[in-house]
Amino acid sequence: MNGRGWSSHGLTLVGEDERLWTVEEAARLLGPPVLSTVLLRRLVTELEWEPEGTRRPDRTDARGRQPRVYRAIDFIRVYENLSKAA
Repeated sequence: MNGRGWSSHGLTLVGEDERLWTVEEAARLLGPPVLSTVLLRRLVTELEWEPEGTRRPDRTDARGRQPRVYRAIDFIRVYENLSKAA
């Protein structure tokens, strides 16, 4: 991030890849009751995960910021650790 907020500088645009998930995809796929979008966003920030790139929005109008994608295995590992702790 820069001083003005969210930036995608230096991130490449990636296509559909089952090994890369957005925070919303991870929350939907792994989902409640263990993970929510809010919790995952906080974990990504606190664990300082670096995004692998960005993806075009799924919406038909495709306007707005391109969501960042992260390695799916990282989300799965967090899910497993939190599931065991619960």
